[in-house]
Amino acid sequence: MKDPFHTLLQEKFGMSAFRPGQLEAMQALLERNRLLCIQPTGYGKSLLYQLPSCFLGGVTLVISPLLALIRDQIDQLTHRFHIAAASINSDQTEEENALARMKVLAGEIQILFTSPEQLDHIDRFEFLLKLPITLLVIDEAHCISTWGHDFRPSYRHILQFSQTLKKVHSKLKILGLTATADERVEKDIAGQLSSAQEPVHIWREKMDRPNIHLSVLPVEGTADKLALCQFLLSKLPGHGLIYCATRENTEIVAEYLQKQGFPTIAYHAGLDPEEKRKIQTGFSQNTYRTIAATTALGMGIDKKDLRFIIHFDIPGSITAYYQEVGRSGRDGLKAEGILLYDKADRKVQDYFIDSALPTEEDFQTVLSTVRLAVEPPNLTYVKRLTGLHPTRVAIVMAELIEQQFLKKESVRGTQVYQINRQGQPLDLSRYSTQHLVKSEELNKMISYAEQRVDCRMELLRRALGDFAATACGRCDVCQKERPLAAADPCDAQRWLSMRAVPIAGAKTDRISSGFSLFDSKLRAPLFLRFMRERTVTEEVDPEILSLLLKQAASLARPIGAIVPLPSNTWKARAGFARALSEHLNIPILSDLLIWQIVPEKRQGELLNNDQRHHNVHGKMRACLPASVPLGVLILFDDYIGSGATIKEAARCLRKTLEHPLVPLTVAAVKWRLGKPGFI
Repeated sequence: MKDPFHTLLQEKFGMSAFRPGQLEAMQALLERNRLLCIQPTGYGKSLLYQLPSCFLGGVTLVISPLLALIRDQIDQLTHRFHIAAASINSDQTEEENALARMKVLAGEIQILFTSPEQLDHIDRFEFLLKLPITLLVIDEAHCISTWGHDFRPSYRHILQFSQTLKKVHSKLKILGLTATADERVEKDIAGQLSSAQEPVHIWREKMDRPNIHLSVLPVEGTADKLALCQFLLSKLPGHGLIYCATRENTEIVAEYLQKQGFPTIAYHAGLDPEEKRKIQTGFSQNTYRTIAATTALGMGIDKKDLRFIIHFDIPGSITAYYQEVGRSGRDGLKAEGILLYDKADRKVQDYFIDSALPTEEDFQTVLSTVRLAVEPPNLTYVKRLTGLHPTRVAIVMAELIEQQFLKKESVRGTQVYQINRQGQPLDLSRYSTQHLVKSEELNKMISYAEQRVDCRMELLRRALGDFAATACGRCDVCQKERPLAAADPCDAQRWLSMRAVPIAGAKTDRISSGFSLFDSKLRAPLFLRFMRERTVTEEVDPEILSLLLKQAASLARPIGAIVPLPSNTWKARAGFARALSEHLNIPILSDLLIWQIVPEKRQGELLNNDQRHHNVHGKMRACLPASVPLGVLILFDDYIGSGATIKEAARCLRKTLEHPLVPLTVAAVKWRLGKPGFI
């Protein structure tokens, strides 16, 4: 006679047998109430809560940062396994979240997914406490550990939530899931999730992925990487992901490979939720062969037959690399994990580490801002007044609340902050720990990339606490493979030098996509000359004008007029606009937009994008002529950074005009965050 676990596995989930350790892990969860499960990526950890949810009744709440993966899981649960599932998160519309709340309150949802950030808001925290939760699942549980490579302050709310929830539901079961916890992180997580009455039981599996072939290819520069990606895609079978460190790189990779005939699209946090859904659906249906993505994709899309993972940039930690490369070959067939290693990439990861870790001065700045506010401020106000990097503000606020220096309240649905106590010393030891951990992790990743002596899979496994690891016999080191001969980067370099930088459209105020001529990060000679001369000469640079006129040919038609944005510093503004007007044979509406109130500072002098938005918001005015020509209005400016000035222009024009609005700038710059100037 079959036990209920196997019966449910076959009848509900359509599977004939459990993977090694799955049944034992579920039995341990149901018997011992608290379980931390450490298993390799692609091992089937989601079954460890999906199946028990059918026994337990009530609501299984899954807290996960992997929003992209959640969408696929809900689709699979609903349509394949016929388990009612829903999600509440920031990637959904308010209407979608409201519907999910209504259904779960009505008892129509068995598994509810949410992101850890939702627990930060008082109203959402209290809503979740009202639910009949029988199983709390903490996905990516390593994020609660300050010793983990990806510690997230928002995960600290989970501990408070689980403790409060346990008081409401005494029979609550807690399941922590991760693929990336060494012994130090394991011990830290277990300590935090245990109670005096219910210690956490640990279930750890070996971390080998025997079907993945790991390799490292040395490169120099973006053009070299692009050429190598083109070569690899011409040789590799099937579909895959290309992980990039920045949004800009995802756009560059996708655009270049698309032009070479490889169906590729970019995915990053800057895309609106609907666009993200379309990309996921398209990839699942094989519309795209490759997605170039930042870590905003989380651990990827639930697509088991990925044949390759290419890292265009080196990741910030060796454990993150194991997790990301492990998205390939989840069907058990051969897959490739390829790292393109450029020594210069370390600078990007060092920047990420420094920007994310706050100083004692940052804490005092935030406390002072809240203390001096006329009325309790919200998060946006704190970001704007402090000028700190947005990531730092989020970390500081979460820490100050946990240490009870601040308290949060909900005022008419808006969360605000107040001083709770003063005069006590701050404990910032965990940030010293985090800097140490992140630096160690990056150094291990660099060592992995540069060495050609030790087995790569063995290095990854040992870094994750799997000390039984031995040489895999299949990576490039074990096989003594010679690095690939460098692909010719000349075509890619030429393309980069001529590439116009896309300006993303915005649904708010209905701004269409446009472009900039130069990318500041590439530091092209023409860009440097333009930025050096823009404030001192009225002469139009003929080389820049030639490129501008050439790119203007690709603008949407019909074009109605050029609308120069007001500027007190760009001396050649009128000359460039006039040349464009003559070339396109369209009028210039030079005085359509003016500064009603001149901004107090130049955008480049400010410290973050909240300040830049505030600097220009509500200060521009549209002076409409008797008639405005039909067709596209080109919003023309010297450069775009945060996009705040373009959006302010659109806001003014949308009061009376319905014309398509297309931004066109000479340059695109990436502002520093927490510091003035651009990168």
